[in-house]
Amino acid sequence: MKPDVTLIITNWNGSGLLRECLPTVLEAVKFDSHHLYEVMVIDDCSTDNSLKVLADEFPEIRTEKTPHNLGFQEANNYAVILADSKIVMPMNNDIKLDPKALYHLIQYFDNKDIFAVSGKIFAFDQTTFLYGNRGGYFLKGHFHLYEKPPEDDSQTLFACGGAFMVNRQKYIDLGGFDSLYHPLYYEEIDLSYRALKRGWKVYYEPQSIAYHKVQATISQQEKQHQISLISARNNYLFIWKNILDRSMTFAFLFYIPLFLLRDLFRLKFRFLIAFYMALKRLPKALRGRKLEKSAVILYSDHEILSRINANSTHLH
Repeated sequence: MKPDVTLIITNWNGSGLLRECLPTVLEAVKFDSHHLYEVMVIDDCSTDNSLKVLADEFPEIRTEKTPHNLGFQEANNYAVILADSKIVMPMNNDIKLDPKALYHLIQYFDNKDIFAVSGKIFAFDQTTFLYGNRGGYFLKGHFHLYEKPPEDDSQTLFACGGAFMVNRQKYIDLGGFDSLYHPLYYEEIDLSYRALKRGWKVYYEPQSIAYHKVQATISQQEKQHQISLISARNNYLFIWKNILDRSMTFAFLFYIPLFLLRDLFRLKFRFLIAFYMALKRLPKALRGRKLEKSAVILYSDHEILSRINANSTHLH
């Protein structure tokens, strides 16, 4: 019998995290007895004992391995193709689930227009709120993100990466996570934003709770000072690929050179370096932009961002 949902946990050298987090995932699966779940770990060519830990300690979990190290985005995409279910749930290997987390998410998939839904994320101490319903707005050439109140279930900008359920076929139709943003950040924003523009639904469900060991895997792969550069670089790439509105594009072309010159005179180089890093990926971003322009878009950038910010006091 095919599962209703496949939980896809991407792993790279995270045997300790698997030991720590997988029991909570299995507990959440057990709680929702009305649906059939499959738990799959996609191992991205780990060099530690991850595969042995999975075989010895978690034999009930489906283990797959990438043909070579693909990175987070492409490893997820590879696993989604392998899944047999109509719903998939990409997860980081450093995520613990509350027992009721899955139960609250899957309720949304009776709606044929649903794309994705995510919940509330706390730190491992279970009290420090990390993120949940994110908003976003475009101002003076930059795309800005902000956090809405934890219980605010108004229109979200994106289903937060790390633990969100998504319609598998729609995920595939969009091409999955874009490796343009490799190694991290903005891939889930890009995915949800494109879904919203096609008229698909993206929801935030505050009753679904997960716990994230922040940057547990990332800190091994990327030095901390690189992370802020990558985030800034990916902000540029997101705009180049996805912001099609003419007035916003003109605003970017007007303001960004001014900000870069200002930072140069102030001897602040973060955004200059990030911009240079982004330029190296400009051809790929423009190919993505061309695809977006040719897609069947139901809602403009202005319409999407207006809906996301309709009830927000953040912008007033």
